[in-house]
Amino acid sequence: AGIYAQVLGLERVGVDDSFFELGGDSILSMQVAARARAAGLLCRPRDVFVEQTVARLAGVAVLADGEAGPVDEGTGQVAPTPIMRWLADMRGPVDQFNQTMLLHAPGGVSEADVVALLQALLDRHAMLRARVTDGGGDWSLWVPEAGSVDARDCVHSVDVLSVQAVAAARSRLDPAAGVMLSALWVASAGQLALIVHHLAVDGVSWRILLEDLNTAWAQRRAGQPVVLPAVGTSFARWSSLLAEYAHAPHVAQLVGTWRQAATAPAVLPAVRPEVDTYESAGHLSTELDVETTRMLLGEVPAAFHAGVHDILLIAFGLALTEFFHTGGAPIGVDVEGHGRHEELAADVDLSRTVGWFTTKYPVSLNLTGLSWGQVVAGEAGLGAVLKDVKEQLRALPNELTYGVLRYLNTEVDLAGSDPPIGFNYLGRLGVSAAEVGDDVWRISDEGLSLTAAGAALPMPLAHTVDLNAATVDTDSGPQLQANWIWAPSALDESQIGELNRLWFEALAGICAHVRRGGGGLTPSDIAPARLSQRHIDQLAQHYQIADILPLTPLQQGLLFHTRTALEGGEDLYVLQLNLALSGPLDQHRLREAVHHVVDRHPTLVARFCEQFDEPVQIIPADPAPGWRYLELDADPDEIQRVCAAERAAVRDLAEEPAFRAVLIRTGDERHQLVVTVHHMVADGWSLPIVVGEIFAGYGGQRLSAATPYRRFVDWLAERDHDAARAAWGEVLAGFDTPTLMAEPGRSESGRRGVASFTVPAETTRALGELARARHVTVNTVLQGGWAVLLATLTGRHDVVFGTTVSGRPAELHGAESMVGMLINTVPVRAHMTAATTTIDLLNQLQHNHNHTLEHQHVALADIHRLVGHDHLFDTLFVFENYPLDTTALSKSGGVAITEFSNWEYNHYPLAVQALPGNELGLRVEYDTELFSPADIRTLIARLERVLVGMAADPGGLVSSVGVVDE
Repeated sequence: AGIYAQVLGLERVGVDDSFFELGGDSILSMQVAARARAAGLLCRPRDVFVEQTVARLAGVAVLADGEAGPVDEGTGQVAPTPIMRWLADMRGPVDQFNQTMLLHAPGGVSEADVVALLQALLDRHAMLRARVTDGGGDWSLWVPEAGSVDARDCVHSVDVLSVQAVAAARSRLDPAAGVMLSALWVASAGQLALIVHHLAVDGVSWRILLEDLNTAWAQRRAGQPVVLPAVGTSFARWSSLLAEYAHAPHVAQLVGTWRQAATAPAVLPAVRPEVDTYESAGHLSTELDVETTRMLLGEVPAAFHAGVHDILLIAFGLALTEFFHTGGAPIGVDVEGHGRHEELAADVDLSRTVGWFTTKYPVSLNLTGLSWGQVVAGEAGLGAVLKDVKEQLRALPNELTYGVLRYLNTEVDLAGSDPPIGFNYLGRLGVSAAEVGDDVWRISDEGLSLTAAGAALPMPLAHTVDLNAATVDTDSGPQLQANWIWAPSALDESQIGELNRLWFEALAGICAHVRRGGGGLTPSDIAPARLSQRHIDQLAQHYQIADILPLTPLQQGLLFHTRTALEGGEDLYVLQLNLALSGPLDQHRLREAVHHVVDRHPTLVARFCEQFDEPVQIIPADPAPGWRYLELDADPDEIQRVCAAERAAVRDLAEEPAFRAVLIRTGDERHQLVVTVHHMVADGWSLPIVVGEIFAGYGGQRLSAATPYRRFVDWLAERDHDAARAAWGEVLAGFDTPTLMAEPGRSESGRRGVASFTVPAETTRALGELARARHVTVNTVLQGGWAVLLATLTGRHDVVFGTTVSGRPAELHGAESMVGMLINTVPVRAHMTAATTTIDLLNQLQHNHNHTLEHQHVALADIHRLVGHDHLFDTLFVFENYPLDTTALSKSGGVAITEFSNWEYNHYPLAVQALPGNELGLRVEYDTELFSPADIRTLIARLERVLVGMAADPGGLVSSVGVVDE
C-alpha cells in the first residue's frame, strides 16, 4: 500500500482500492514493480494490471530469494529496434536528437557528487554508453563495458543556465563516439540539466534515472558505496527478442490489418523536410484544470473500462474531426506508445531498463454521427461514439507488431507515409507528494524553455502537428499538460490554439457525460462472451452490470437441465446446507458477514440471460444475496417448508439471486442457518469456502483477497480445444455402445431417492493399501470397482460412466480458493476382456486419466460429438474430498455448529458419491421409477463384494470378481 501511495502521490491507499481508479496507468505500474523489487518483493507490471488492488497483488507477489542470478549487463552488439530504424530513415542530422530534463538538486550537492552520481548511472545503464556506427543508413550499435565512459567528461559547470549553454551541451552529444549524455551543473542554483540522446532514453527511462539518482544520493550522503539495483532485462536482449518476434508466423499475418489502419486520408500536408524542422517549429504549452484532470485519471477510465491513453486519444480524434470538418471520413493519427510489452517472453523484466522503447503505429479513428454541441454537452450520443472508437482501438493488434513488421521483417511490405498528425501520452510525471523536499532530486518546473532549446535541431519534424500530453503533479493536484509542436508551413499558432480548445472541450464533455452516469461495457470488455454493443446496452437497461461472462461447458448443460426441472417443479442442481447453531448469535453481524462474502464473490448472485444467440451470466455491480430472518418453533415440518421455499427461489436464474441464506431462530441461543445456492454459480468445492468465509467474517477475521471467477473463464477460453478433443478422441476410440441404465431416449425422470451406506473400516483400509501398492488414488480403485459392476449390470465389457473433476488447475493462481462453477463432468472408460486383471484395469484407468488430465475442461457435449452419440452414459461416480470442517467453523464468535445436513440432486438416473473417512461413505442418488430401495441395497452390496475381491487379489481376473447375490 505504501508503494502504491508513493507512485500515485497519495497520502494513503486502501488495500482494496483499484490502482487504475486511483489514477494509475501502464507506465506507473512499472514503477510499482521496480519499487517492489527494491523492497524485496517480486511482481511484474502485468500483475499490477491484472490484480489492481494491493490485497490481490500481495497474493501473487513473491519474496526475492536474495540469490543474484546471472546479470544481464547488456554489453556488446545491440540490434537496431524499429524506432531506431525509423530515426535512421529520417532525412537530416540526428546526431543531437535528444531529450532534456532539468532537475533540482537536494541541498549540499557538490560538483564532485554530481560526477559520482552520473558515473553510477553510466555504469549501471548500458545504453548510456552505446556507440552507433552508420553504415550508409544501416545502423549498428555496440555497448562497451561499464567504466568505459568517464562522467567527468560529460559534466560541464556553468554560472547560469541559458539557451546558449544548453545548445552547446547538446552539440557535445556524439553517438558515434559513445557520448550519449551531456550534463550542465549550476552550483549556485542547485540545478542539473541532463541532455541524453534519444537513442538511449525515453519517457519511462527518466523515471528510472530519477529514482537511481535519489538512491545513489542517499547512499553517498550516508557514506556508503554507491550500488544501484541491477537491471532485469537489458536493452540488447530486448532488441534481439524483437528481431525474433518480427518473423513469428502469427505476427506476419497482421500485415493486412496494419495496412487497413494506415488508409485514412491525410487532412494535412506532409512535413516539408527542408523547412519544417524542430528548429523552426511552433510550440504551445497549455494546462487543463485540476478537477477535469482528476476525473480523466480516475472516474472516466473506470466508467468506460478504458485506459487514460484511450480517452485522451478519442477526445483528440473528436477535436480533429471538428477542426478539419472531415464530414464523416476517418482521421489518421500516428500514435506513440511506451513499447515495454513484457509479455513478449516469460522472463522479461523491463521495469529498470533504460533505453528507447517507444513504438509508433497508425490508427484510423472513425467518429461519426455526433454534433459538436452533443460533445460539449456530454450527451448520450457521446458515450456511444466513445464505446465505438474504443472498440476500434481494441481491434488493433499489439502495437509492437506494426514496427517490427515494417522495419525488421524484409519479407513484408508496410512502406508508406505516416499520418501527419502525431499523439503521445507520457503518463504521469513528477515525484509523489511524500518525496518532495530538500533532500531529494526532483524534476524542476522551470525547464520547459530549456527542453525546447534542447530540441531545437535542424532535423525534420516527425509530424506536421504533434500533441505530446502528460500529467504533471502540482501543488493543487495533478494537471494534464498539452505540449504542441507544429510545422509553421502548414499551421499557425491561432489554429493550434483552436485545436487545443476543442480538445479540452471534448475532454470536459466526456467528464460531463460520466457525471450523468455515462459509461459502460463494450464487447471487448466481456470477451470471451460474445454480445454486440446493442445487446450489452439492452442488458444495462435491466441490470447494474459489473461484468458479463460466457457459460462454462458444465453450466451450459446445467442450464438445460435446470430449465427442464423448473418446468417440472424439481429442485435439481440446488445445493442446500442446513447448519444447527448453538450459542449467542448476532443476527445483524451474521447478515453483514453473508453480504461481505457475496461482495467478494459476486458470481454467487449472477443472473443468467438466454435471450441472445449464446446464453451469458451477468455479474451484478450491486451484488446482494437473498436474506431472511425468521423466528419459528423447532417444528421440522415448518423448517422443511422454509427450506423448500429457499430452493424454489434460487431456481429463478434470470431475476432472483442464485445464492440465499435464511437464519431461523428456534429457541434461546438456538438457530438454524440455511444456505442455498444454485449449482450454476457454485460447485461443491465452493460451498465449504463460502461457509468458512461467512463464519470467519462473523468472527472478525480479515480475509485474503478473493480471486475473481473471471480468471477461470479467461483461462478456459485460452485452452487448446483442438488438442483436448484429440486426447479424448484417442481415449474413446472404438467405443460404440453407450452405457445406459435407462431406456435410450427417455426424457422424463422420476422422483429422486437417496440412500446412504458405509463400507466397513477393514475394507476401507484394504482399498487404501491397494491404491498405495499400485501407485494410484483410492478414487481410481473405486472407479475400477464401479466399472466392473457396470459391466456386469449391462452385460458389456466396454463401459463408460461419468465423473466430476474439480476443474481447478494448479497453474491458475488462487484457483484453490475460488468460488464459482469450476467443476466439469467427463467420461471414464474401462475396456475389459477375459484376460483383464485388477492391476490391468487400474493401470488402464490411470493411463486414461493421465492422458486427459490437461484436457478435463472440454465440454461433455463436444466429447459426445466426437464419438457420434447424444449420450455416452447415464451413471455418475464421484469421489468427494471437500468436507465441511464444522470444528474449525465453530471457533468463530462463540457460535458452535452442533449438526448439519445437506441437500443436492442431479439429473442422472444413478449417481454414487464416495465420501472419504475411516469408513468409506457411499451416498446413492437414484430415479425411483427405475430403482427401488431394495435394488439400490443390492447394487451397493454387489459393489462392496467387487471391491473386496479386487483388494484381496489384485492379480486376479476382473471377470472372476464375485458380483452374484449370495
